[in-house]
Amino acid sequence: MSHLVKLMIRKIQEPLLRGVVFVIVAVVALFSLLEAGLNAGRNEYFNQAPRISHLNSSSMKVEWNLYPQFNKSTHYQVQLNNALYGFSTKETSKTLYKLQPGGTYRVAVVTYDKGSAIGVSSATTVMMGPAVPAGISTYHIGTDSVGLIWQTVPTATKYRIYQAPDKLLREVDAPETKTLISGLVSGALVTFRLTAVNATGESAFSDDFKVQLLPVGPVVSIVENQIGSTWFSIRWKPVEQAISYRIIVNDEVVASAAADVSEYKVEGLPAGTTVSVKMTAVNSSGVSETSEPIIIQLVPATPVLAVAAVSSYSCTLNWSVANGATYYKVYLDKSYAIMNVPATINTVTLTEHITAGTTATYTVAAANGTGESGQSNAVVVSFTANSASIREPGDMGAVQASLYQFNDQQLPESMRGKPLVWVYFPPELVGPELALEVSFFESLTRLSEMSEVSFIGAFTRETVEITTKDAKNVSWKKAQKDADIRIPGRLPLVRFYGPDGILRNSIHIPMAIISPDEIYRDLPESVERSTEMLQLYQENQERFDSLHAPVK
Repeated sequence: MSHLVKLMIRKIQEPLLRGVVFVIVAVVALFSLLEAGLNAGRNEYFNQAPRISHLNSSSMKVEWNLYPQFNKSTHYQVQLNNALYGFSTKETSKTLYKLQPGGTYRVAVVTYDKGSAIGVSSATTVMMGPAVPAGISTYHIGTDSVGLIWQTVPTATKYRIYQAPDKLLREVDAPETKTLISGLVSGALVTFRLTAVNATGESAFSDDFKVQLLPVGPVVSIVENQIGSTWFSIRWKPVEQAISYRIIVNDEVVASAAADVSEYKVEGLPAGTTVSVKMTAVNSSGVSETSEPIIIQLVPATPVLAVAAVSSYSCTLNWSVANGATYYKVYLDKSYAIMNVPATINTVTLTEHITAGTTATYTVAAANGTGESGQSNAVVVSFTANSASIREPGDMGAVQASLYQFNDQQLPESMRGKPLVWVYFPPELVGPELALEVSFFESLTRLSEMSEVSFIGAFTRETVEITTKDAKNVSWKKAQKDADIRIPGRLPLVRFYGPDGILRNSIHIPMAIISPDEIYRDLPESVERSTEMLQLYQENQERFDSLHAPVK
């Protein structure tokens, strides 16, 4: 019986043992398969490079997959250029800050498990976005244009210039770091923003860079009925962003006006002159271009009148030269214009409108295309059948002074009280001809006969500088073309003054300098004629005949 039991037990155990062995073998195989799968997953995990997003000039976001055997002890740390960045994290992403703009970084992720590093992911190489352009300045500022210049940005392939807030004006390819922007609103305050671009993308905007463009030139006009003999008034349209204005007369700044002023009266000008008026506007960046010039003919000066002679049937009037006059008007009793006289005449003899037993009051006004001066001082003459008497003669001395005398205070000390000759060199006389004239003029002044005569050579700013040898009796005066030379009467003109200050003679000349023959013929009596001067004339006669038209 016992043998039978043992046999049965053995028969039962054999299959069981075979089953256990099979189970054990299956379990071992299963674990082997699981381990192989885990190893394959881990290898695939470490072979993956991290993903990069939110990339700009100084930051980026790094993302990676979850470690396949993640547990409570698993954590990660970003590796940047083979160095650990910041602190570890259990998250599968991290944002990196304060990176170098335009820099290149090798990014990987280190995985830790159960207290030790178990591997490093594949790396990815990243170029950061470019730095923001800096050092922005201007190399040119115009009315509607500006030249911008900035510092080089490493890795930049181009630059973009915007007008705030985001209007793209221009792209500039690197390595160029300057550009001229034109077509802007004239005189405007313009805000610029710059960016740099590289293979990764575009930088952030630079700080706002504000440029005040130069103002436009003012639009100037004459105030109606506001031109006098020594003054005029102008007005202009206000210029945006202007902080002041400059008034320019004959190319010289004569006044400044505040930004809130749009009308100005220019005073103190020589009576009757023709002036050129321009303006500029000024703002924080500089001065505008000048406005278009306006040519203004001032009203003539008021003449000074005197009675030269009277008879029972006539009255001779004499008046001063009024600068700027094209003609004169003689008035009777201050109301009736009885005669118009050309500007070349300053003396008239009246024979009409004279009645015995009456008293006549005469005045004179100077006129030109702009207007008429005030009437002169009045002279009064009473007429009888056989004679006439002057009740108010006027100031003949003042008339003579204005006609013949140069203001003695404007002369050098060495020239006062001597015979004085003005010689005018017009701007059209230049080059060799000018040099020839000046050479003759110098020779003339050195003659012994001229030792008591003072000479002033007047030339305009348009004429080349005249260099003369040292001569005690010669002075040079620089003046504007056809203006501000302050010789009474019309130019070109040579006047001879005696030691008493009274004009001895005046000669109108067609070109620059009077010929030796004219000087010889018209010298003041105090200067004796000489054979030396006559010889000088004869030697230069042909030259003067070719340069000068005959004096009429």
